[in-house]
Amino acid sequence: MQGAMDISSIACNRYSPGDTVEGTFYDFAVYLAHTEQETLGSEFDENWIEGTRELVFQRDSLTLTNSPDQWVEFALDAPYWYNGTQNLVLEFLWSSAETEDACMYSWHWDSGSIRSLNGGYADSTGTMSSLLVMLEIQGELALDVATFGGIKALLGSGEE
Repeated sequence: MQGAMDISSIACNRYSPGDTVEGTFYDFAVYLAHTEQETLGSEFDENWIEGTRELVFQRDSLTLTNSPDQWVEFALDAPYWYNGTQNLVLEFLWSSAETEDACMYSWHWDSGSIRSLNGGYADSTGTMSSLLVMLEIQGELALDVATFGGIKALLGSGEE
């Protein structure tokens, strides 16, 4: 991502095979955090900068109905300030689910580096992977602070 922004929603793109499916997830939560790392380690708590991990979406139970190739959006309960300079960690948690196998399977791509980690709900470590879920992150970009003189110097005098 380029530039600072208030993130207001996150969406993942459902994998296409099959019909519309439905699933209910319990204790569902989404956390966002900043990290300096380019690749993740197997210890969940060591992958973000302390004090930056925030709960941004939470439901006791969440029922999702997904059609093939549909974007599944999570409108955040509170926006998350992404500073635009560090990397972003997205964490999806749920304790259990009543779901068809493909309900939350999303399109993904191989990043070539360890940038994904998955494990059990209460696990402190996980299995590392180079596969990343295809995500859409929406929000309001921050504007750079500048004076009129700074902008004029940056763009030139404008005289022709």
